[in-house]
Amino acid sequence: MTAAWARTEPFFRRYAWFLLGFVVVCFGGKAIFDTADLPPLTPLHHVHALTMGAWFVLFAIQPTLLERGKVSLHRLLGRLSPLLVLCFLASALSMTTLNWVRMGEPLIPTANGINLLLFLSFYVAALAWRRHPAAHQRLMLFATISIIGPAAGRLPEIFDASPFLAAPIVLALQVTPLVHDFVVYRRAHPASWIGFAVMCAAIPLIVGLSSSQGWAEVLDGLLGPRA
Repeated sequence: MTAAWARTEPFFRRYAWFLLGFVVVCFGGKAIFDTADLPPLTPLHHVHALTMGAWFVLFAIQPTLLERGKVSLHRLLGRLSPLLVLCFLASALSMTTLNWVRMGEPLIPTANGINLLLFLSFYVAALAWRRHPAAHQRLMLFATISIIGPAAGRLPEIFDASPFLAAPIVLALQVTPLVHDFVVYRRAHPASWIGFAVMCAAIPLIVGLSSSQGWAEVLDGLLGPRA
C-alpha cells in the first residue's frame, strides 16, 4: 500500500521558492554579465518583467501561506490571481509581437505562444481542481514550469554556450515532480504524468511549426510583417 496523497507538502513550497530564485538568477545574470545583445529596453519590457515576476512571487507565497495555516489569505489571493494572469498574458503576447517584428525568428513566438497556451490550460485546470489539493498543486507547478523557458534560455547565453542547453535544464525541471512522487509515494500522481506528457508533446510541435514556411506566413498575418 502507498501513502495517501498529502494535502500540503514541503516539497511544493521549497520547489516554488527554488523556481523563483532560478528566474531571478537567470534574468539577473543576463542583465549583469551579458549585456552585449540585450535589446533596447522599453516600458513594455518593465511591465512584462513586473507581471511575470509577480506570478513567480505569488506561486512561491501560496504554498507558504498554506503551511503556516493562512488558508483564508491563500484563498483570497487565489481568487484575485486571474487579474494577474490576464496582465501577464497581455504583456507576454505584446513582448512576443515586439520580438517577432524586431527579430523575425519563428522559434521564439512559436515557443512563447504554445507555452502560454500550456500555462493557461494548466492554470484553468488547477482552478477547476482546487478542491483536490494534490492535483491542484501539481497543475499549478506545471503551469509555472511551462513559462520558465525564457529564464532557462538566458543561462547558456551568460556562458556563451549553445542555446540548446536550455532544453535539458527545462526537462530536469519537468522531471522533478515525477521523481518526488516516486520517492515519496512510489508512484506518480496522474496530474504529474499529464503535466509531464503534455509538455514533452509540445516540443516536436514547436520544432515542427518553427521550421515551416507556411507557419511563418501565418505569423506575419497574426503579428505583423518582420522588420
